[in-house]
Amino acid sequence: MKKKRINKIMIIVVLFLFMVMGIGYSYLSKTLGVSGNVTVKNGATICKENLGVVVPEGKLCKRAEKLHTEVCNQSDNSLYCSGAGHKQGENIVYGNCGSSGELKSGDAFDCDVDGNGIYDSDTERFYYVSDYYDTTTKSFNSDYATLIYYNNVKEGEANNTATFAYNSSNENWHGPVIGYAQLPSTSQWSKVMLLKDTRQLLNEIGGTTTNGGILGTFTYTDKVARLLTVQEIYEACGMTEVSYTTGELDTCEYLLENTYYSTNGLVAGWWTESARSLDSSYVWDVSGYYRRLVYFTDVFDTGIFGFRPAIDVLKTDILY
Repeated sequence: MKKKRINKIMIIVVLFLFMVMGIGYSYLSKTLGVSGNVTVKNGATICKENLGVVVPEGKLCKRAEKLHTEVCNQSDNSLYCSGAGHKQGENIVYGNCGSSGELKSGDAFDCDVDGNGIYDSDTERFYYVSDYYDTTTKSFNSDYATLIYYNNVKEGEANNTATFAYNSSNENWHGPVIGYAQLPSTSQWSKVMLLKDTRQLLNEIGGTTTNGGILGTFTYTDKVARLLTVQEIYEACGMTEVSYTTGELDTCEYLLENTYYSTNGLVAGWWTESARSLDSSYVWDVSGYYRRLVYFTDVFDTGIFGFRPAIDVLKTDILY
């Protein structure tokens, strides 16, 4: 009789522990907004299933073993990270650990872009955005992936405070004539190359004109990265057009890492490649302030936005 009572108590204890673990896991998943591939260790968000994976020779990118975090230092209840639901002082976790065999917006990767054999999670972090968007055919190429760097750059090096003009002409149909020089060069990221270094410039509706002029082509001479297009952001963030709504990029929080989304004093955001159709001097920008695409910055303005590299990667060169 005593043995049966002990067994019954043990069963109750085990069931209670499973219930507590289930609640804890549910809370953790909800809090982090990431999948069951995740655990938290010493404040770091670890992708358990991505640990210790052997990378075959020739692979440029592999899934991240840990996700980047930043502290939300904002308090506004409608703007910045605080407006997106993060409490002041809370960690923001950027990107997803991902699922084997799938590519989804925000999946975090480390890419050996400089070819030194190291997949540096601190300085070589990229996020999958969408399939490559061909601005000439106006279609997506499913053989290639578009990945965005975790930070803006200055002279090819990560920098979250430097800002640059898109160009100095005050005309939005010439492309990023001045600022593109900040993008990584063929010597800096030697293992990467653009699918097409000469690209047709487009506006946000896929057209080739603005109220000022005709959008021609732009060549990223001696560069291995380019600017992201609005069309790729639409695809990544579930948008069909610009909504002018604060928070329209909340489903793509990874686009806002290292901006004043988290902390005042950082760069406000970054230029896209796409001009605004209804103006002669505006180009679309990703803003950490509004958490949306904005257009009301003149292309010659040097004090607000910077340049964030996007790379074109053959999917067979990604270990996913």
